Amino acid sequence: MDIKILKNADGLKGRIFNGKIIEQSETESEYEGINLIHYYIYDILDGSSKEILPSIEKYNIGIVKDCSENTKYLYFANLFCNKDGNKTISIIRYDINENVTQSIYSYEDDFMEYPHNKRLRIFIINDLYIFLQKEYLTYNEKKTYAGFFKFEIKFLNLKDDREYTINDSSMVKNGISDLIMVSENQCAIKTGFSLLVDNRYNELEKDEASLETVSLINLGQMISDLLISQDKIVYSVIEQAFYTKTIPYIKKSGDYLIYTIVDNENKQEEVKFYNIHNGETKNCINQDVIRLIDLAKPYVLNNEPYICITKDNKISFLNINSGKVDSVFERDNSDMTQELVRVFDNSLLFCGSTKKKLLKKSRPFIDIYSFPDEELILHENGEYADCIEKDGELYIIEK
Repeated sequence: MDIKILKNADGLKGRIFNGKIIEQSETESEYEGINLIHYYIYDILDGSSKEILPSIEKYNIGIVKDCSENTKYLYFANLFCNKDGNKTISIIRYDINENVTQSIYSYEDDFMEYPHNKRLRIFIINDLYIFLQKEYLTYNEKKTYAGFFKFEIKFLNLKDDREYTINDSSMVKNGISDLIMVSENQCAIKTGFSLLVDNRYNELEKDEASLETVSLINLGQMISDLLISQDKIVYSVIEQAFYTKTIPYIKKSGDYLIYTIVDNENKQEEVKFYNIHNGETKNCINQDVIRLIDLAKPYVLNNEPYICITKDNKISFLNINSGKVDSVFERDNSDMTQELVRVFDNSLLFCGSTKKKLLKKSRPFIDIYSFPDEELILHENGEYADCIEKDGELYIIEK
């Protein structure tokens, strides 16, 4: 891992994008509830930032998730006023290498409905294919809770400059809550939204809850189906949950798709590690789960599934395959306290401080240990603020 320390960079919030650190910030726009997004290229040598396309307004009217591995584009929404007074919302992408912008999708809409009654959720599959989901605010039967539970979904084929309306009943009824690329031509998709958020289990009646499904989709097959106007998309279903059970998240790490099923009635969580290559599933049980913060902490280290357990001032990693604890770290001892802040493929990042003694002040530090042999890779005297990591590049941000 290539590790760099960025000193006096507290407040830097960014991501590694095509070899550069891209910062993102927001300011208020002239429209109530809608912020303007600003992107900057951060210079690690002098700590300066240069704004990207400062003359083009970029509006935050939803969630954009870029699922591709090595994209060269930034995506944002722009607004155009038509002669008749209506507004055209345009999805723009910017090629950071060529300094070129392109409008990839536009539609007329009542812009004042955003973000209170409408919002967008966009999944960038790769440079050629995009899911664009319009979400509409709906109230429950008791009129005590409102959420974005009505959906209209488009599939944009930028390769052929075509768009398709998704008519698959399951996808349109339940909505896409997350999408992850697991290979070049296959994605994992979660439809339906978790009941664990906002305690929805107590707000929605059974007939109002969505069926939550974790599936794999072959992109080539899906595109072929859409070309011949098939109303049903072919899924390979991995897991489903409904009403008394819910799936709070999915994520990919190593060869595994990780997700969890929470039984709302028994307050029990089942963590599952699904092997993408052979279809085998490893699982473990976590008790007393009521809120999102109660969920277990699953990781994949050296391509092995683990659960991180914090108890009695110790941080332990339970190997799901062997059923044994591979590493234990003290959180608090006579010399220092430390906190686990990030887990990487084969290493752990801790921040902490030495304890104040008679003639010595307390001093903050940052440590990185290899896993599972617990070899100290890096020790830095400084106060941890954040870190940015991708593909073996790690920037540690100090206050």
